[in-house]
Amino acid sequence: MGEASSERPEGVRAWMGLCEVVDRVRVLINRDLQAGVGLSLAENLVLCQVAMAPGHRLRMVEISERLAVAKSAVTKTVDRLEERGLLVRERDPGDRRTVYAAVSPEGSEVFATARPAFVGAVERHFAGQVESATLRQLLDLPAQVAPPAIGQEQERR
Repeated sequence: MGEASSERPEGVRAWMGLCEVVDRVRVLINRDLQAGVGLSLAENLVLCQVAMAPGHRLRMVEISERLAVAKSAVTKTVDRLEERGLLVRERDPGDRRTVYAAVSPEGSEVFATARPAFVGAVERHFAGQVESATLRQLLDLPAQVAPPAIGQEQERR
């Protein structure tokens, strides 16, 4: 047994490697976005989700679900984007408990600049470093490992 039994299982090594890659690439993309367009990666992801949504607005809970982050993190990020005039909060007239984040005209302009910066950073720090066949395999990974909950499958297509 010896060394082989004390070695981490292949699945654990793969998981740890995947986490390391994601962490490193997130830091690099974050730096590029902050230097290029003045947005953090978190701010860019929230702005992107809202700007690309039908009507250019999303309920706060929808942002949280789409990005798989805590509602409190979304609230803080929307606060920062709202302070900068990139998003506005809107109440649903039919249900005052429902709050939407909507893109402002300035937010649309910033999104138009941030989108190619984000795509470029992803290409530089991730996609450009990986073979096409590997990218195609990675596209299938979420469905294999953590399939969407019932009802979310249609939303993600």
